[in-house]
Amino acid sequence: MLRVLLAAFPSAVLGAAVLAAEEVSFVLVGSAALWLRGEIAEIADVADADAVIEPGERNIHRLRGALDGIAIGPVPSVDSLSGGSVVPVATAYGKVDCLVERGRRDWGRLRRGAGHLLVADVPVLVASSADAWNLRRQHKERDNQHKERDNE
Repeated sequence: MLRVLLAAFPSAVLGAAVLAAEEVSFVLVGSAALWLRGEIAEIADVADADAVIEPGERNIHRLRGALDGIAIGPVPSVDSLSGGSVVPVATAYGKVDCLVERGRRDWGRLRRGAGHLLVADVPVLVASSADAWNLRRQHKERDNQHKERDNE
């Protein structure tokens, strides 16, 4: 069964489905969202799962518990997950970037534009194509600015 799922979905998307199955509230963005929306064709182009985490103590505790079950390295503390900006976690499904600050800032807007898509029979809340592309552009611009500063 796992072999069939890995052939049908990028592993990072399956990682997002595990979080959703554990009732973690998040909006999937980035390449995983774009792949699910049919905007990116190749499974290999999905490097990780970028999850905008809904703010709230109960949700952060659910996230911590879900990550505890799939992490292959250290699991961030509740404090790290609550106060961080981007908290990367290595999991059995690949890297999951928990976009905590983005959740505090943009949860309502991203949630309104998102919709549920089934991943291995689990509904995963996925950002709209427009929101996913906009966030991707913002991230690329920020990376380019950092590179320019580093080269000065």
